[in-house]
Amino acid sequence: MEWNVLLSKYEGSRITVWIEDLSGEEQTQPKPFTLFKTALTDNHAYLQFYFNADQFLSVPLFDDPLTKLERGQAGDCFVSHDLQANLRYHIYFEERV
Repeated sequence: MEWNVLLSKYEGSRITVWIEDLSGEEQTQPKPFTLFKTALTDNHAYLQFYFNADQFLSVPLFDDPLTKLERGQAGDCFVSHDLQANLRYHIYFEERV
């Protein structure tokens, strides 16, 4: 799936990023950002969520059901579950700004 094309409609939107540690370690807090752009790495193994022209978060991509876009009443959420690192990435999309 071309995640960068699918998620490009959210560019300019407010997002909330939460990286969930499934090992039971101390949890991070969700952080708000504005999505500048998305880009796939050359090998299509990661999706980069840019917060500005230089800063981004690389999220690993896997086949369904480990990487998916969940559509809910509260909004859409991109989720990718990295079994090897025991992390789950959540990118919550808010209304466009």
